[in-house]
Formats: sequence, structure tokens, C-alpha cells
Amino acid sequence: MDKYAIITGVSSGIGECIAKKFIEDNIHVFGIDENQPKNKKIDFFECDIRDEEKIIDIFNKISKKTKYINCLINSAGIFCYSERNLIENLSKTEWQSVIDVNLTGTFLITKHSIPLLKKSSNGNIINLSSEQVVLPQIKSAPYAVTKAAIEMFSKILALELIDSKVRVNTIALASVKTNFLKRYKKDDEIIKKMMEATDKNMPFGIIDPYDVYKLVRYLIEEDTKITGQTILIDSGVILSANKKK
Repeated sequence: MDKYAIITGVSSGIGECIAKKFIEDNIHVFGIDENQPKNKKIDFFECDIRDEEKIIDIFNKISKKTKYINCLINSAGIFCYSERNLIENLSKTEWQSVIDVNLTGTFLITKHSIPLLKKSSNGNIINLSSEQVVLPQIKSAPYAVTKAAIEMFSKILALELIDSKVRVNTIALASVKTNFLKRYKKDDEIIKKMMEATDKNMPFGIIDPYDVYKLVRYLIEEDTKITGQTILIDSGVILSANKKK
């Protein structure tokens, strides 16, 4: 039986890596992003995931191509919209923008994926969270709050879909080696130095998108009996922080 996946944030970083590996695994990838992916084998739909009308149109088109979806990977998200601030200095626009993308966008894509996932014999949803739910940082309130909410969203969704045999899990991540910093920093040399410093400070080195793919691949296997869980890949960051206390 053919396998189909929907991946948001498919044009870069984690989403791009998972899409590439899925295609190598002969999984048909429907990709959703604001930007065109480099991989021409992705069945791509341009979309701002805050736009429900556009999302509905996309799922109408996907439904004409397949009767079911095997998995949904919600990879799209932002760390901040335009600024990082302490809560007392944080604008409502910044707060709401991050919530709209990370939380509401995930909700909308997931909501409209469920009918297709229920028709699969092995439906899976994987959402992405952050180590900041456990080890928060200053000036990251909107991001950390959305990731904490994503973890609870996933648990409730797993419970609601348990009778439909659709499993829902969350992968929480510390720093991953992607190009996300280019949204906030324009100097490539500064980005390079920041990545090198992060890699040095993480006990087992900075996380590669391929590390995330390997866990995703395990979670979506038919004989995997995990649902409603958050699985952390943090390269030992949290244990290391606790050791210093």
C-alpha cells in the first residue's frame, strides 16, 4: 500500500530533512510552507498556516489525490516574529504572532488532517516542542509558552484519537543545526560562530536534523506502541544544567 505524509515547514531545516528521507523511503510527501522547497519531488502547496481558508483548499486538493494520510509532521514554527524581549517589554503583536504561527497554525493543520489520518491503518501525528518547556530562558516567553501548549495539545489529541488507532507524539528539541538563525541574524559569520559555540556547549554536540528524522521514523512504524508522549532530544543539555546547580 502506498504511504503518504504531510509535512509543514518543508522548505528548510527539520521539515526539509524529513521530507528528503521520506521520499528516499518511497513515502509520498505533501509539503506545506510559505517558501518553495528545493526538492522538486515534494508535492508542494504554498500556504501561511494561519490561513484556515487556504488550508481547507489545500486539503480539498490532497483529498482528490489520496483517500488517506499515514502521518502528519508539524514542523513549521518560529522562535520569535521580529523581536525578543522580557515579558514586561513584549509587544502584543509579537506575543500574538508567535502564538498564531506555532500554536494556532499547528491546530489548524492538524484539525483538517484528522479525517484523512483516520482512514489510514497506521495514522501518526508528530509535533515539535522544545527543551525550554523544562529549561526556560529569558526573552523567549511566547515561544516557550506555545511549545508547552503543544505538548498538552498532543496529549489531549492522543486521547481523542486513541479509538481511531491514530497515535500522537511530541518530539522536544534543544538546539538543532538548521538555518533558522538567518531569520533573525543577517551576518553569516556571526551565525557560524553562534552554531560553533552551541555545538561546543552541548555535551553530545548540536543536534542534526537527521537525528530528528531517525526518531520520527521509529515513531511512525506500525509496531511502535507509543502515543501521547513527549520524547526529548537535548544532547544532555538539561542534565548538564542540573549538574551545575
